[in-house]
Amino acid sequence: MSGGATIPCGAVNSTKEGEPMKKQKGRPGKYDKRVKPYLARIKEMARQMSEEQIAKTLGIAYSTFRDYKNKHKELEEALQGGRKELVIDLKSSMIKKAHGFEYTEKKVIKNKRGEVIREEIYTKQALPDLASQNLLLKNYDPTWANDPQALAIQREELELKKKKAEANDW
Repeated sequence: MSGGATIPCGAVNSTKEGEPMKKQKGRPGKYDKRVKPYLARIKEMARQMSEEQIAKTLGIAYSTFRDYKNKHKELEEALQGGRKELVIDLKSSMIKKAHGFEYTEKKVIKNKRGEVIREEIYTKQALPDLASQNLLLKNYDPTWANDPQALAIQREELELKKKKAEANDW
């Protein structure tokens, strides 16, 4: 079990080596019943849902879910793992959109009675997306500058360098 074992309610443990603590008081938490058995599913949910939605799906309050996330490293790791997978998928989709891609579209033609007359299959081309290209270049290529203000400053610097070079020629 990763992240350390949880201690059942009523068990004796210690804060310092050799010093027993008092028994835990209060009712047992919902973590062991409503969260821990579903860590793999929570990792999947993290790819599609917010933490508030995950808490609601598990039947616990969001504030309790946040507490569990802070107390149980395995829950935090499951959430982070799901989010990392989501980011990888989104990057892949963005790159695909930036390059453009082919896809097939199926059109079913029916008569007035709802019977299928024929199916038409088309191969279409999604053109490369300029916004995706710009975003990817900004994030992956530090030399890429598409910011109008930055470009204006670079032009001014270039003009000043030209003037300085012309002045130094004599």
